[in-house]
Order: sequence, then C-alpha cells, then structure tokens
Amino acid sequence: MDHQFAVSYSPMQQKDNFNASYITKPSKRLQLFAELKGNSSASEFLAGFKIKFLEGAITGYATSSGKTFATYSKNMQENSMKVDFNTQMDFNNARKPCVFGINLNVGMM
Repeated sequence: MDHQFAVSYSPMQQKDNFNASYITKPSKRLQLFAELKGNSSASEFLAGFKIKFLEGAITGYATSSGKTFATYSKNMQENSMKVDFNTQMDFNNARKPCVFGINLNVGMM
C-alpha cells in the first residue's frame, strides 16, 4: 500500500494559507484522498476516491460544507476521445437542484 502525506503553510496568502493532504492507494484500481485547508478563521475538509475500470474511471468526493461531486470518465476510440458525466449536489441547500453535465474532449493525444 502506497501512502503520501503533504503539509504546507503560506502566511502571505489570505485565503487557505494552510493545507494538509493525504493520498493512499490500497489496491491497483482504488485511490483514496483527503485534504484539510483553511486559515485561522475557517477551514474545509474534503475526502474522496478514484476507482479505475477497464472502460473508465469514477471519481467522487464530499466536502465538510455538504457538497458532493462525482464524475464518470470514459476514453473512446483508442484514447482519441474522452467523455465525462458529472454531477454535483449540495446537501446544505435543499432548494438547490442537483447539477448534471457532460464534457466531450475530441482529438486527445
């Protein structure tokens, strides 16, 4: 199992002047990550995963502010095209609808 840990502090930066992150890879296809960032008055925590399949990958993460994100990515036609299906949801704001989107990249190298 591979582990990576990073910490940074930048006193000159007003927003998010400290950052601590952790990445681990418990298997060949699964990667887990977490990040804590902020300043002396506020902070935010983020945790997520990336899992790879033969036909694509799924990445998902959630923040301490109640927002969740997920993306399904698929390479097509011998990696010359890539399509992403994205979704976002805010659990702290019940009136805000779920957001869905599609990205299409053509002519990748």
